[in-house]
Amino acid sequence: MYLSSITARPACSPSVCRTPCYIADRRGIIFTTLAGMPNDPEWPSLVGRVTEKLARAQRLMAELEDEPDHRRGSYFYGHRGFSIGQGQKRPGNLRNSARRQEILEELRTDPDVIRVANFANGALHNYVPNVFDVYKDNMDALLEWDPSLQRNFPNNVFAAATFNLGPRVATHVHLDLLNYAYGMCAVFAAGNYDYKQGGHIILWDAKLIIEFPPGATILLPSAILRHSNVTIRPHETRYSLTQYTAGGLFRWVRAGFRTQKSLQAAGLDLSNEYEEWKEGWRMYPTVDQMYSP
Repeated sequence: MYLSSITARPACSPSVCRTPCYIADRRGIIFTTLAGMPNDPEWPSLVGRVTEKLARAQRLMAELEDEPDHRRGSYFYGHRGFSIGQGQKRPGNLRNSARRQEILEELRTDPDVIRVANFANGALHNYVPNVFDVYKDNMDALLEWDPSLQRNFPNNVFAAATFNLGPRVATHVHLDLLNYAYGMCAVFAAGNYDYKQGGHIILWDAKLIIEFPPGATILLPSAILRHSNVTIRPHETRYSLTQYTAGGLFRWVRAGFRTQKSLQAAGLDLSNEYEEWKEGWRMYPTVDQMYSP
């Protein structure tokens, strides 16, 4: 992809993430999808309920610890699912203290939260099908290899999720470097804020500022596309749910369920991985494909 000359398809106005819209480079390769929200009159009510549940989780977290100030911003958050890296020698479920785990488990198993999470899963299937297939195959292989790994949501291909609990989530400019490079991160926004005044998502390399209303979802390659949020006003609240898969999980499966160090000790390697990585953009759909009859 030519990140220096990214543009949006003229037929699509990428100014607000409410209805589906594709963002493509000059060759027509779609690298970000504004999945919007379902055409369901009950969706705003569901988003309101999810907002209340995320707000409650934030209040419970605040009883356990001070608001953290971390690389992505200053807000409460919690991880669920499984990953590898940062000291893990093999894939494993993400760990939390007993009370944090209880708070996050209540969110993870909530029917409304499951629905918004699986809307993102469906969006990945519909809009970036090649990436979805890679995620599904990798997920299936990992769960067969180790059934103790815990999938977050039913029939969902993302290995991990972060509940960003705010209460005023606005991320700094960052890359999610541990995520699969050409994979997709799904971001769902919730809260009570005026999306025309704040909460926008900024795609720095694409030179785009996109209105991001509560209830909307976006799919983006967060490991290679710098992104952040516009702050909201002091009396407002904003939360988000992000779903993603660590790149190390794909390398683990490709190495035969072992580390690359073990693979090399056996006289094998993944020397062709870099060349394949450079061609990863070929998994993305093109504008012509998505707009063809």
